[in-house]
Amino acid sequence: MAALTIVELAWLALAWRARSAPTPLLGTYLLLSFGGLAVAVAVRLALGRRSGAPWPAIVAGTLLVAIGASAFLPLKYAIPSEIPFWLDRPLADAERALFGSDPWLLLDRSLGWATRPIDWLYGSWLPTQLLVMFSVILSRPSRAKDQALIAYSLAWFLLGAVAAALLSSAGPLFFDRAFGGQQFAALGETLRHRGAWVALTESDRMWAATLSDEPGLVAGISAMPSIHVAISLWIVLTARLLAPRFVWLAAGYFILIWVGSVQLGWHYVSDGLAGALGMLGLWMLMPGKSADLKSRARPQSQGS
Repeated sequence: MAALTIVELAWLALAWRARSAPTPLLGTYLLLSFGGLAVAVAVRLALGRRSGAPWPAIVAGTLLVAIGASAFLPLKYAIPSEIPFWLDRPLADAERALFGSDPWLLLDRSLGWATRPIDWLYGSWLPTQLLVMFSVILSRPSRAKDQALIAYSLAWFLLGAVAAALLSSAGPLFFDRAFGGQQFAALGETLRHRGAWVALTESDRMWAATLSDEPGLVAGISAMPSIHVAISLWIVLTARLLAPRFVWLAAGYFILIWVGSVQLGWHYVSDGLAGALGMLGLWMLMPGKSADLKSRARPQSQGS
């Protein structure tokens, strides 16, 4: 994690010097990270569990999370100025030809009644995945824990920053604002009709931040690959190792996040596929993924 943070900071320094990335909000992310840690500790105590990790390691891990997160947002914000959005038109055309219609529209026809709860679920993704991540940091040391945290860090950097820059795209919700026209006008109208106010409000704030020199906490637009789907799959893979009894709950959450990412217009179907395959690829590269690792991790998952 420390090595990735150094690389991320070096990239940020170059982008900031080129004036394509804003100054990172380190103080804000320190408060948010230690606040998230406090919530995770409170949840564990409410469940009758104490931290299984030494506190110096917990504090160090939380500091790395804060530093990495404060660097990630400016890097994501800088993507359109470094590599303009280029992948949206090919993806939108290919998926429309493959499915016979826009995938978001097909989902709305079958799940339109669930748009509002899906919108709230998708909007709560950030605190949910942070709670899971800090719960892993608080668990007792193990090879399974190391595997999960390394994969998590790699996903944010390699998928959320590097791949997002190379595959620069805005997503259906921003398509018309980025390229002009009315190709996805019906998407916004449908979301307003369905009451998906989280998606509408956050997308407006993100677009305003893109046009501003002071982006704040809500900034940075990138669709391919979907980090929401990638990290949601990470939750499933982590549950298999550290909390097997919750794996089906995690799997259901992963499916709903992928569905929501398309139905709400944040992503193309391909974005989620790329995020999931990317996460699987990173996970398979991790040391200690053998069957004996899972057998070692399973007993300790009950008391970690």
